[in-house]
Amino acid sequence: MEENQRLAAITLRFVFEGKNVDQALLMALKTTKNIQVNQGAVKSYVYGVLRFGWQLKHIVSQLCKSPPSPLIENLLLIAIFQLVYTTDEPFTVVSQAVNAVAKLENPALKGFINAVLRTFLRGKDKILLAAQQNEESHFNHPQWWITKIKAQYPSLWSDILGEAQQRAPLTLRVNVQRISVEDYLQELAHHNIEVAWHNKEAIVLSAPCSVDQLPLFTQGAVSVQDLSAQYAKEHMDLFAHARVLDACAAPGGKTCHLLEQNEPIDLLVLDKSEDRLKKIQDNIKRLRLTEPSLGIKPFSAQNTHEWWDKVPFDRILLDAPCTGSGIVRRHPDIKWLRRESDIRQLVLEQKELLRSLWPLLKSQGKLVYATCSIFKEETSLQIRDFLQEHKDATLINGASPEDGFIRPDSFHDGFYYAVCQKI
Repeated sequence: MEENQRLAAITLRFVFEGKNVDQALLMALKTTKNIQVNQGAVKSYVYGVLRFGWQLKHIVSQLCKSPPSPLIENLLLIAIFQLVYTTDEPFTVVSQAVNAVAKLENPALKGFINAVLRTFLRGKDKILLAAQQNEESHFNHPQWWITKIKAQYPSLWSDILGEAQQRAPLTLRVNVQRISVEDYLQELAHHNIEVAWHNKEAIVLSAPCSVDQLPLFTQGAVSVQDLSAQYAKEHMDLFAHARVLDACAAPGGKTCHLLEQNEPIDLLVLDKSEDRLKKIQDNIKRLRLTEPSLGIKPFSAQNTHEWWDKVPFDRILLDAPCTGSGIVRRHPDIKWLRRESDIRQLVLEQKELLRSLWPLLKSQGKLVYATCSIFKEETSLQIRDFLQEHKDATLINGASPEDGFIRPDSFHDGFYYAVCQKI
């Protein structure tokens, strides 16, 4: 209905101004009172436009003689997304958009919206074909991003950009402290939820569903976590009573995975955001795990003088702040919010974290560096520089820093791991 389109248009305005989708939706809801909306439909429109936005914007620019106002452009983006990528009835989409513009900005624009959308429908195939000739429109990424991936992955670049446009699978991590993987597979079968693949604690569902539909979710049996992120625990190589630091822990998926192992560890959890630490605590409570024995503390990991007790660690997990360029299929707003200039600042922050935390590691201890980025400045090049600066560090999860890259595919987000052992 038109209220869903209208709220989605307002939400997109806030995203294009720099907010993530969740923040933008909350802000949009505050601007509209006493209306009935389907938030699921609103989010689907917003995510659809963010996923295919360069193509949609190219189309709008070709259909309009002069640039429309931001809200009107957003409404057109939403309607064209529906006309191209959904099974919604074209007449209904156009009618709702015409009604939405009267409430969104100006009733006098009803004829304009109607004319633009009907022009699109008359020439739909030709217009879509023409849009494919533009590289940004074809790959639905900003040009700087496309250029960078081309340069860094000459033989893989189009596949990497293509995977970023696919729908991410719903992957679960079984909490083996609460239930065995075999028993949880039986629970899924009992609820007629099909499984595409499973291994160790990971289960990939054949089709996404809401967490409300997952059996025993509120009782702590499972968490939602991408397969790439689940490899962190394996790389950590934990043992009973290992002294472990989780340095940039929020929102806590990897933290909880460490706590779910059968042997107890002495874990210290850090994150500079107290609000995000609350999410870790909530996850620990839902999963019914034992609180980390060394605490959950609101500190920036690089400020070691504020929190370190001078006792070295056996293992350090550094899930470093990054662009998030490997997870855009789940969070397409990243493609709009990131700027190429962000990379330099993030690289400097990652470098400082590595330099600050390495001295806290015992001899023969291991530091696991992880990012959900596909940009080499944040991954292999960062670790190459680290190894050159620290002659007491040995890479043990590959022959070269390049080997830690996890290429995005139907099961994996783009990810990177480097396991460095202190000599």
